[in-house]
Amino acid sequence: MPPAADDRPDDLPRAYAAWRRRMLWGAVAAAAVGVATHGAAVNFHVDFGGERPSPWLVLGVAALAVGYLGPGLAAGGLAVAAAGTWRRPGRSSRLARAAWVAGVLGPVPVLLLPVSMLLGLDPPDALRTSASQVRYLLTVTAPSLFALLPGAVAAALVLKRLLPESRAPGQVAVLAAPACVAAYLLPLGVLAQVSFHSGLYFGLLALACAPVVPLLAARRLHHPLTPAEAGRLVRGVGRAQLAVAAVGAGLLAGWAGEHPLLRELIGHVSPSAVVGFAARALSSKWLTTVVVTDLLLVMLYQGRVAARELAESRAEEALARRVDALGESLRTPAPPRPTAGA
Repeated sequence: MPPAADDRPDDLPRAYAAWRRRMLWGAVAAAAVGVATHGAAVNFHVDFGGERPSPWLVLGVAALAVGYLGPGLAAGGLAVAAAGTWRRPGRSSRLARAAWVAGVLGPVPVLLLPVSMLLGLDPPDALRTSASQVRYLLTVTAPSLFALLPGAVAAALVLKRLLPESRAPGQVAVLAAPACVAAYLLPLGVLAQVSFHSGLYFGLLALACAPVVPLLAARRLHHPLTPAEAGRLVRGVGRAQLAVAAVGAGLLAGWAGEHPLLRELIGHVSPSAVVGFAARALSSKWLTTVVVTDLLLVMLYQGRVAARELAESRAEEALARRVDALGESLRTPAPPRPTAGA
């Protein structure tokens, strides 16, 4: 639970730092569970067939190994360092951002490379390498990427608890929630065209619509609230999201139970693989929530500093005129008021 604002602002940084510590250690623990239950998500085996490999081939294989294993190790170490330095929020925030970049964006360059062509692999080895690439994408990169937008939406709710008077949480929700829904609905649209099953379709639709709940509360997130009102709003949004997700999970479970073949396939899925996938997604979401909340707070602070520096200056007047002109051009004009004789 994020820290709540109160009438003692000086206590808020300490409460926020403690919340960051819990979230960061939770992300580290979830990532460790993901690795322990799901393995490293890649089986790296090199066989040169008794021949002396060329230096370029050795360099390519070494780069591939570093690309597979390096980002995860770097992200884990940086996340531990960020959690360990929680008493120094500035340093911890920089380390958390570095961990996010390493863990989420680090594997992307390797996944984008045509490894089979670059290494000149024969068809069987190329097939195995491609399968390993796809497995890594589905088990490591996909959970991280799909957790980004929910993490941003969660950061908006955290910000409302911290700064209940601010309008920024509503603005973040309006930006992040539609993008989150669109990202989830895209594969659902493909599924609907390929093979439509009502239980599967509506179950996934309910899961995809869980981010709509903060969007429905965007108007209240925009308005200044008291700390107590902000706490009730954030708790209500969280409970509504959980209820919608539970409905979706129930529909999916019911649909899976109606298909014997699917039940058999599910029976072959390792429970540890499911736990590992969920743990990686949670780790990415928690880390993203911390990083985005830090960035939002820094942006708000920098905005206030810039506003103070611009106050009562020519630059401030010019900026105000430009903002007013652009803002007025985008506003929906109010209908004219009827005259007394109308």
